[in-house]
Amino acid sequence: MSNLKYRLAIVVGLVLLSVYALFPRDVKKRERRPDGTFYDTISRRVPLRRGLDLSGGMHLALEVDESKGTVANKSDAIDRALKVVRTRMEGLGVSETVVQKAGNDRIIVDIPGLDDRERAIKIARDQAFLQFQITDKTQAFEKILPRLDAIAKEKGLTQGAAAAPATPTQGAGLNGLLTATDTSKSDSAKVVGARKDSTKADSTVLPGVTGGTISKMILAGSMPGQFMFDRSNEDVLKSFFSRPEVQVAMPPGKVVRFGSDTTVIQSKTYRFLYMLDERPIVTGVDLIDAKPNTSPTEGTIVEFQLNNEGGRRFLRETSKHLKDYMAIVLDNVVMGFPPVINGAIGTKGQITMGQGRDLQAAQDLSLVLKAGALPVPLRVADVRTIGPSLGQDSIDRAFRAGTIAIVLVVVIMLGYYRFSGLLAVGGLALYVLYTLATLAGFDAVLTLPGLAGFVLSIGIAVDANVLIFERIREELDRGKTVRTAIDEGFRHAMSAIIDSNVSTILTAAVLYQYGTGPVKGFAVTLIAGIVASMVTSIFVVRTFYLLWLTRSRGAQTLSI
Repeated sequence: MSNLKYRLAIVVGLVLLSVYALFPRDVKKRERRPDGTFYDTISRRVPLRRGLDLSGGMHLALEVDESKGTVANKSDAIDRALKVVRTRMEGLGVSETVVQKAGNDRIIVDIPGLDDRERAIKIARDQAFLQFQITDKTQAFEKILPRLDAIAKEKGLTQGAAAAPATPTQGAGLNGLLTATDTSKSDSAKVVGARKDSTKADSTVLPGVTGGTISKMILAGSMPGQFMFDRSNEDVLKSFFSRPEVQVAMPPGKVVRFGSDTTVIQSKTYRFLYMLDERPIVTGVDLIDAKPNTSPTEGTIVEFQLNNEGGRRFLRETSKHLKDYMAIVLDNVVMGFPPVINGAIGTKGQITMGQGRDLQAAQDLSLVLKAGALPVPLRVADVRTIGPSLGQDSIDRAFRAGTIAIVLVVVIMLGYYRFSGLLAVGGLALYVLYTLATLAGFDAVLTLPGLAGFVLSIGIAVDANVLIFERIREELDRGKTVRTAIDEGFRHAMSAIIDSNVSTILTAAVLYQYGTGPVKGFAVTLIAGIVASMVTSIFVVRTFYLLWLTRSRGAQTLSI
């Protein structure tokens, strides 16, 4: 009796977990207004998404962006970018995303039922080129200020906002960005974020100011190579520093990069720019893993790991730059506040996402970092919502065929095996629930091939019951009691059921590993269905038998 209680508890527990997995949830979807701005809408949906063939989705066309330079061989560049984009899109989950090359200069991405279009676009086209660069400590920026002011005057550049007050204080929200440690080193080998007391950190007018436009816009920061400017001047300054004549005026081996952080000084919002050593001490080419995480003190972070070669280079270079400041630069943007190097760093570290960033942003960053940087910049050539790839008539016929198949299975089981068939149908109902819950748990997308796999696995589930029932019949014909016949029937049929199901799972696993799109969806649904069928046919149906035997107080006959 105690064994039966445990069995019933497991069955009920699986039912509750399945109901929870399939329970409708609030889904936030980002919509675009006619004026180009976005707003969020919330709808309640069952967490089972339908594929491109059943419900449509988003169509995205990417092509090489030549705004920053001509690409000699577009076809080759697209071939190399295709692998990176496909890896990123597949990292969104088992979503049956179709990523393929169109012609010689375009990548087509079709994503079923995606709620956040902007997120997909960002993941697809982000360069994700990671660099670690040392901030300048030679006052190179101050030295070229007269030349920059002269260029600004020649181009007629005007200041868009007043300079900061003479004695501003730095906001306390500027925290260390990177804590990178080599697990083989002592605790002293760390990069710790540079922090200053907000009552002491001053941002003042640059020394040697010539009174020109650029000199008035930019203020000294709190570390070597760091500078501040009023946020209202951001577009003007970015346009100015992108000019070819300004690039030529830069000191040899130095580059200017804008930062991602902001700070508030006396009710004004300021952003940062940095003068950095052009040569990075290490790049994301050596990155082999990245994963999102949260820290009680630093908020949302991305933990990364370099390969052995990158770790050795990082260790060697950071040893040369002790007490210097190191900027973490992603796609030419300095992420947060550069930390000071207090010790040599090895293969592991972390990137703090900064203020107001959620875990999804960290997941997206880790995804693009692991997939690698795009070999060429891409731009969005076309984005639109697409309807189902199958016509409604085809979808209706497919659902009708699946319904007929399931009804025929139920009728045959009830007509041929009677009461035992009824128990099998009860197990079949739980099988459907368990399978759909498994698909929802893996965030799988339900496609027409997936539904075919689902119906096929129902036949496999019934096949296991047929083997068991025929063995029970044989034991009853030999004169054994009902209880003994049921036990022997399950025991003797077990090996055949496991062998056949495992061989099918192995075949489906090969389809999943080497297939794409609908083929992968078919494999996922088939594997989930087979596992659920083994649980229901072997465990659940036997539990039903034991419950029946207990309530009938040892029945002498069995309807089978």
